[in-house]
Amino acid sequence: MIGHLKSEPHYRHQNFAEHRCGHVKSNLEWLMAFLDVDPDCWLLALNYACSVMNLTAEKIIGWRAPQEVATGETPDISILLCFVFWDIANCNRHANKQPGSQKGQEIRGCFVGFAWDAGRTDCTFHGGALEGRLLHLCACAS
Repeated sequence: MIGHLKSEPHYRHQNFAEHRCGHVKSNLEWLMAFLDVDPDCWLLALNYACSVMNLTAEKIIGWRAPQEVATGETPDISILLCFVFWDIANCNRHANKQPGSQKGQEIRGCFVGFAWDAGRTDCTFHGGALEGRLLHLCACAS
């Protein structure tokens, strides 16, 4: 009996990591086709797909999230319920801290992911009104 598993080179069906990469790719292709995402935003869509996959439970690891297996802490998935990738979202302009911005003005754009380095409540916002620049904002509304 063989007590360990190895995969042979050039046989993708045997490699578990490559299977996960294929799953990420299929999720990315579905997300971009279903939501009619701009092709220039494929990397943002990939980041969003990986974030969702890391926060949701997988059957193969006992219905635990990969992030939970890696860190030992159960992730908070409530952040996934606020927005879906490419949703139209409005953000207060004053939260952006741009010069000349006034309270009450809103920027309209598309939600493209989570700003993990800015805190749990923040989101990344693709402001279409600002020539496609990415904004890190925390006061998004649908």
